[in-house]
Amino acid sequence: MTVQLNLRVPGEKGRPAPLAAQIHLEAPGAAGYPLHHDLEEMFASPERPGTAARGFLLAALGVWAADKLLPRRAAADAWTRQIVLGLPAPEPWGALAPDLSRVLNFLTGDDWTLKPRATGIDPDFFLTADWPHPWRPQAVALFSGGLDSLVGAIDLLEAGKRLVLVSHYDFGQLASTQQGLAAALKRHYGPDRVHHLGVRVQFPESPELTLRSRSLLYLALGLATAAAFGGGTLLYLPENGWVSLNPPLTLNRLGSYSTRTTHPHFLEQLASLWRRAGLDHPLWNPYQEMSKGEMLLNCRNPGLLKELFPRTVSCARPVVSRWQRRPAGSCGCCYPCLLRRAALNRLGWDAGADYLLDVLAARESLSHRSRGRDLRALLLALRTWEESPAEILARLWLGESPAAAAARGAPAQAVLTKGFQEIGQFFRDKGPEWIKDYGEW
Repeated sequence: MTVQLNLRVPGEKGRPAPLAAQIHLEAPGAAGYPLHHDLEEMFASPERPGTAARGFLLAALGVWAADKLLPRRAAADAWTRQIVLGLPAPEPWGALAPDLSRVLNFLTGDDWTLKPRATGIDPDFFLTADWPHPWRPQAVALFSGGLDSLVGAIDLLEAGKRLVLVSHYDFGQLASTQQGLAAALKRHYGPDRVHHLGVRVQFPESPELTLRSRSLLYLALGLATAAAFGGGTLLYLPENGWVSLNPPLTLNRLGSYSTRTTHPHFLEQLASLWRRAGLDHPLWNPYQEMSKGEMLLNCRNPGLLKELFPRTVSCARPVVSRWQRRPAGSCGCCYPCLLRRAALNRLGWDAGADYLLDVLAARESLSHRSRGRDLRALLLALRTWEESPAEILARLWLGESPAAAAARGAPAQAVLTKGFQEIGQFFRDKGPEWIKDYGEW
């Protein structure tokens, strides 16, 4: 079943189309679902971002809200939704909408149709803040508050860059993490080297939790920030190559069942669209060919990393403790928590006590329906890799053409080899006998 939605912007005239849902940017008195935000905190100087950057941000806001609003369980296959999204589309996004739709299909695993419309309104109702410093940044880096984003920021600052760190948050606990880490970096490197821009975007109507489009919004916020500092301003996306490729651990995680939020194909297609839109902001992930542990080992300031890494949050369920009325903390049983522990183990920094649950100290975790799901999948994938790497490699999506797949094949295999070695070493170093029995070691 096709679901039609519409994003309206403040000042649009005319009656809204009779669609399934109207999404709006907190327009007073408007019917439908509001997107709460503080986008006015984004920069309109030193240079006012053009309509291409602001138009892409509008599109990302609409896509992110639609992704959260429409439950996958209502789709015919309980996954692939057919979404028609009406968008205010300043040029050149009207002409590029079909190509952006195809990029979204890959990113979220849905069937998107973007319906651009001319509004006659210049989307200048956000991005109104003035840049508050006499210095200008040399780059913009996405800063989630996770371990990879901390390594990325440290490496760029150690290389002498002046940075704007761009964060998105939709709940206070995450904002606090991001602000605390950014403040520590500013103290260490100086206020003339680091500026942190934390942007709040919230959509209260959120029955769908898979959120495959979350990176699109992050990238749009980063792009709009970079555009305030002129053409050529680089946008950094620090993500380890294992998570970027995100190999399906089991056969029921094929395709978009495994997230593609920073997949190299997605990033290449998106960067190509930006260039066609006249946006001169190179998008770069310098860690595409590294495992997570390799990122940590190669960090340019290991002392600062060791001091700050306990404050980072890599957990896929960072608000679970709030729902369960327990102290704040990382769950310890999700896939990102397990990868984090394996990476930290390479430096001797892993400690099960840092998590709400140490799955290696609780035998019942392995058989638990939800808490053991990712642990079982990771152990099974490790065993499969050690027995037949080709089986795991065959699950990867590496490109639309044989040439693209061939070009990515060897680097992808190298990243997976390093990642599985890291994971295997973690379980062998820290795993009790029942883990080793399950892995048949």
